[in-house]
Amino acid sequence: MTIAGKKRPASAAGDGGDEFVSLLAEAGCNLLSQGPTVVTRDLQQRLQLTLKGADASIVANFVAGLESHVADDGNLHRLLMPMVVNGKSVDARPLCSLARVLLSVPSLQTAVTNILLEKLPEHIGDECTSGGHLPALIDSIPRLILSQFRFLNFLVDSHSMTEKLLEILSICPFALKKEIITFLPEVIVDSEHEMVVRALEQLLQEDLQLIVTVLDAFSSLNLEEDLFDQVVNLALGSLRTADAEDLPLIVKFLLQSATSTNVKQIVQKLRENLQFVTVSDVRAFKPDRKQKGKSSAPSSEALILDAIQSGLQVQNLICDAFLKEIRSLEGESNHKVVDVWLLLIIHANGGPYRKLAEGLLKRKVVHGDFNTALIQKCLCGRGESLQFYFKTLLSVSESLLRTNEVATHDFGTHVYILLFEEFVSNFHRQEVLGSLITHIGSGLTHEVGAALDALLWLATKFARELIPLSSFMNGILDYLEGFQDSHLHKVYRMFSLLALVARFCGGISNGVSVADDLLIVVRKQISNPDLKYKRMGIVGAVALISCLGQKITEEDRLSDHDTSGPRITEALTLLQMNMDACKASAVACSFFYDELAVPVESSILHASIIEWIAVQTEDFSTLYLGDVEGGQLQTILITSGIPGEPWMNLDGNLSAIILNVLPLLIAFPNHRHVKSKLHTSQPLLHLSANVRLLAAVERETNQGSLGSIDALLGCPLYLPKHQLMLGEPWKSLTRRQKELSCYGLFYSINWIRELINAFATQIEARVDDSSAQLTKEETTTKLLQRLRNLMFLEQLLNKCLKAVPYLSFPRLHSLGETPVALKPECKSGNTKKETVKAASKKGRKVGKKEAAQGKGDGKGNTQDCKGSHKMHQSSIQDAMGRAAGAGASQTSQQMSIPAQGPSRSGASNSSALEHLENSHLAQKESCNSLLLDQQKWKFRALNLACASILTTHQVGFLCSTSTCCVASLMLPLYLYILQDLQMKLDTCLDQPARKLAPWMVAAPAPKAPSGLGGLAGCDVLKRLQPVFPSLKRHLDSAVEQLHSDIATCQEHWNHECVAAGNPMTILDVSISMSETAQAVFMVILQCLCKILTYPEVTLLANLPVLKELLSAFSSAEGANQMVMDLCPQPSPGSFEYVLCGTYAYLDSLHDAAAAASLAVAAELVMVLKALVNCAQQCLEQATEEKRKRSSSLRVPGLLPLIRTKLSNSAGRVLTYNSDAQEPWKSKGDLLQQLLHMLVQFNSSPIDLLEEIACTVLPQVPVKGSKGVPGYPALSPTTLLIWYRVHHEEVLILFNTVMKDILAQSKTKTSLTRDMVVKLLSRAHQCVRVHVALVNLTKSHDKSAIHAVAVKYGGKFVDAFLGGVEFLQAKYDLHKDAINDLVKELQKATRIIQALCSEAKGQKRMPVACKVPAVKRSMEKFVFCVKALLHGASHGNSFWMGNLKHKDVHGHEVSSQVHVSSNDDEEDIEAEDHESETCDEGNGIDEYGS
Repeated sequence: MTIAGKKRPASAAGDGGDEFVSLLAEAGCNLLSQGPTVVTRDLQQRLQLTLKGADASIVANFVAGLESHVADDGNLHRLLMPMVVNGKSVDARPLCSLARVLLSVPSLQTAVTNILLEKLPEHIGDECTSGGHLPALIDSIPRLILSQFRFLNFLVDSHSMTEKLLEILSICPFALKKEIITFLPEVIVDSEHEMVVRALEQLLQEDLQLIVTVLDAFSSLNLEEDLFDQVVNLALGSLRTADAEDLPLIVKFLLQSATSTNVKQIVQKLRENLQFVTVSDVRAFKPDRKQKGKSSAPSSEALILDAIQSGLQVQNLICDAFLKEIRSLEGESNHKVVDVWLLLIIHANGGPYRKLAEGLLKRKVVHGDFNTALIQKCLCGRGESLQFYFKTLLSVSESLLRTNEVATHDFGTHVYILLFEEFVSNFHRQEVLGSLITHIGSGLTHEVGAALDALLWLATKFARELIPLSSFMNGILDYLEGFQDSHLHKVYRMFSLLALVARFCGGISNGVSVADDLLIVVRKQISNPDLKYKRMGIVGAVALISCLGQKITEEDRLSDHDTSGPRITEALTLLQMNMDACKASAVACSFFYDELAVPVESSILHASIIEWIAVQTEDFSTLYLGDVEGGQLQTILITSGIPGEPWMNLDGNLSAIILNVLPLLIAFPNHRHVKSKLHTSQPLLHLSANVRLLAAVERETNQGSLGSIDALLGCPLYLPKHQLMLGEPWKSLTRRQKELSCYGLFYSINWIRELINAFATQIEARVDDSSAQLTKEETTTKLLQRLRNLMFLEQLLNKCLKAVPYLSFPRLHSLGETPVALKPECKSGNTKKETVKAASKKGRKVGKKEAAQGKGDGKGNTQDCKGSHKMHQSSIQDAMGRAAGAGASQTSQQMSIPAQGPSRSGASNSSALEHLENSHLAQKESCNSLLLDQQKWKFRALNLACASILTTHQVGFLCSTSTCCVASLMLPLYLYILQDLQMKLDTCLDQPARKLAPWMVAAPAPKAPSGLGGLAGCDVLKRLQPVFPSLKRHLDSAVEQLHSDIATCQEHWNHECVAAGNPMTILDVSISMSETAQAVFMVILQCLCKILTYPEVTLLANLPVLKELLSAFSSAEGANQMVMDLCPQPSPGSFEYVLCGTYAYLDSLHDAAAAASLAVAAELVMVLKALVNCAQQCLEQATEEKRKRSSSLRVPGLLPLIRTKLSNSAGRVLTYNSDAQEPWKSKGDLLQQLLHMLVQFNSSPIDLLEEIACTVLPQVPVKGSKGVPGYPALSPTTLLIWYRVHHEEVLILFNTVMKDILAQSKTKTSLTRDMVVKLLSRAHQCVRVHVALVNLTKSHDKSAIHAVAVKYGGKFVDAFLGGVEFLQAKYDLHKDAINDLVKELQKATRIIQALCSEAKGQKRMPVACKVPAVKRSMEKFVFCVKALLHGASHGNSFWMGNLKHKDVHGHEVSSQVHVSSNDDEEDIEAEDHESETCDEGNGIDEYGS
């Protein structure tokens, strides 16, 4: 304000005014009407001397004169302004004001204070300037008045001054309120703190905008503990409603105020109220590039993070509290954005907490608590605000990608992408790219793949931004040799996207260099004669073609700069160059066809590209097919001494073509007995790949129909005469002829597999093609016949391999899952001696292993191993593995790595090999299980579309036997597809196990290709939805077969095989419908279990798939029965209703599963457990808002109901009577899981444990193999498993009781007597079960049993010690119950003490190694009981003495002297402590430790 020009009416001058002026003059102060007050002497000292002994009237007159003097605003302003020593001097030195001097005089301070503070309200209205800000200090009378009170040496009446200030505070404007509040800590004394806190708290209720000023004032006060807690609670309460710009200071105040008593509350409130949910547009924070050197003000979020960082740097207590709080959280919905930032801030601060924060972040990511959506909220739109944390985020991302967990890879990859997107400067983006390239150079498969995923995503979304930085990425092209196939595809795809944008979008510097470098590398690799580099070039060329030859989009048509023409031309040039380079090598040609089929199948290529590919496939019929008329060959084919004939002609006389397998084998040799190098041109090597490309082109050009090539499905194959495949004719063939025959069968198998892949797409395809010669029913029939051909050929090839056991086939699938590059099948460097030696060594190894396996199965082999190689009668399971085997995954583990390429043999060594073939080793080899399984990983994979065969039906031959079931006879065919489907699910749904060090594991066996084409698990399940109802249909057929007594109808089976063209005379196949049904039952259950245990199946996006699966297996009748027990009852069609129906249906299969085998029954229980776990996960996640609107569990009683039913199901399996001798002997893991389910899911687990421990387990005999009546799974052989599981379960229940006791004791509400009695009763029941289990050691003297008793006995005592404080607090009211509890536990401690002593004496190491820890627990138990009784009864009821040394049975031991030992642990004192308690009027009981 401006003082000049504003006057107030002055009061009449009287005696007071004269005395005021005269006293000041005498003291050396002259009051002037204009200018500053002049002082010539020490004014303060003279005034104090003058007024010290003066009369009260003089002081009153002086005060009255002062009051009249300041009535004028000009005089008041001069009174508040600094005085000068000499007003006439130019160098006048300002001093303090006259008002300040008067306030320093004790006799005047109170009066002057009242005068000045009363003047303050008169000038409040003058402070309301524009903008609400206070004027400068020299122009503001209120500010000048307040400044007089700062830093006074003393206060005469602080209470009245504080009251006056607080009274004025309520009527001040906002700006002046802040000034007064800031001023308060400088003038008030400690005694006034409570009054000030109360007043300011009330003021905050009226205006929360003052919170920062108030907290700043509080921080300057030395508050007592209760006031300090009140202030902290005030700050915590303001977090929710404070403005964003005030939050940083509030957070800083709270962190500085944290103590050990309130730190947990502060941490919880900060997590609750710091949401960080406001996502700003990152572009809004970008500084103007024209204003160089000018930076925008930091956002409130950045200031909050800085406040947290400074607070965490000061106090380690807060770091510990934050880490503990975040560590205790579980579930995705319970974590917030602030949790991620807290861990990042702790990581950025460094020090000892850096690793703790990083480790906790990894664990949260692995457990799914931190997901990509959460990190998206953390980073999106905050690039400019988080510049300081860029290096921390980069370091965390590097650490995440170095781990072996898939979840951390996805999370780290997403962080890299967000960093590149949010931090837009070149420096930051170069750092991101440099870090990713460093990961690529690590050489670790998982790390390289994750880094390439991030780069590929960036190249897809930010190609233009990456091109200026391409110099950082071009170095990747120099290290392509070390990449796997999957990595090569990502690298070339990434560079192809960059090259496309660089070459055809224009306007980008350095772009042409990227495209030219890529083209140079690709051309060099394609022209390289080494197949390894040629293969890499093919991958790069196809990636380029996929980018250049894409279909023209609507955006391209509307664009002014249309580049489609040049792109297509360049793509066609690359295609022609690849085709010319691959013609000389069949292996390279096969790989090129497979690679090219992928974009064709994806329907992304331009029509010109498709047309060019179609032209290249026109020579297929010329190269592979021959002409047939009336079912007979028109030309005589040269077969080099091996007569041939058409096989498996499905079209009969209508067939016009035939596949020339045998002629091509003769015309283009590719085997090691041929010394020429023409093997690389063998057309059969790329036959299957050619079929795949041909079918893909036909589907693309004919709207999904294969009508123009449907003749391939039924055409015959030209193979050696089937009469040569058995008996003496087979033995008379030379080694070369046998190998040619085996190769013919091998290529025929892969031809049929690729045909099934191609035409399986027609089952569900909805095409309207009038040119199609086959209807859908005919296609289905022929597919099933080809499936019979495939099974027959595989079985026949396995038999033929017995004659050439060391023959190795070429790998026909190109997208291998191993990093081994393609190599020529024939190399002249290996000598004949080395080949035979390696083969014989491998043969012995395989034979021994598989012979042992066959022995372990106890089922033997049906092969005829005596004398000749006459083909024996085989069961259908020989072509598919054993009926209830572990599936394809177990088969792959049993495979041994075959020799590289086919075996070589010339004329000189053929007789030696034939002699070896007929030797004892060859005979032993022929007795082994399937030899073909060792090389199935080289076969072409069946695609996921083949699963649609499961949805087919076949109605054909009507059997004369009325009891023959057509549906059951289809089970062997469906079983083949089901086992392949199981292998696919194992591949895509298995969670990768933690990898061990290379020296801890053996070299992995080659894996069969999955045929999934890189599909993720969720995508596979979505594509399998139409198959789910068929799985239930086949399961019902298998169950019906197991329940019925229908005999095997060999007539029907043989008719179907003959109709498919199988030469049944050389290989009779008998079918066992019970074994087949059992296998189908087992495989379907394993598939269900695999799907239900997939962690992502319960995610929101996958709930429709899960519901579809459950609906397929749901039973309406069973659901209606189950929902009767629920309240409220779920409505039909709801998720709960479907879940009940599925559980009821599966639960009804127990009888059929038990009839099949123990393994099937146990697998059924595992499926039910997986279903219960799915229900549990859906229930835990039902609190999320999105899930509330979706199909989720909302019936509270459903989960307990199905858990109880699961316990009953596990009990049924345990009581299953098997005809096998000791069926549980080798199933320890399975038995353990079933026992855990029996107890954990029971409605009353402790009652069940008490029943088994007290009545069932004591019935187990000491020796023999006979089980307990009613419990066949419980015998002396399995007692150890039952014993250990029951100890584990009772310990879990007792720990739960102790946790409940501790939780109840910490609550502020007092426990009722009934609640305490209930807790003590639960604890007493657990103790009784424990005592009953320990008592079993008296009758069972095995060291393993004793070791378990000692181990869990010590743990049980430790758990008991955790509740001693509670027992001591409740002892007076529940003395009898607590005494009984301790007495009961004493029975177990005595026996455990005896076991420890015996173990030391008899040197039972399994028990002795646990003795020291158990001894310490027992000693703690004794002294804690002593403390309990001493505190409750003043020590009169407890005394301690020495027990007699007794054994487990209670017999006294004559001496305690043990054999001397150097081990200190063996010198543990053998004397036992005895503690006795006698209650008033009660007897004496012993307490032994």
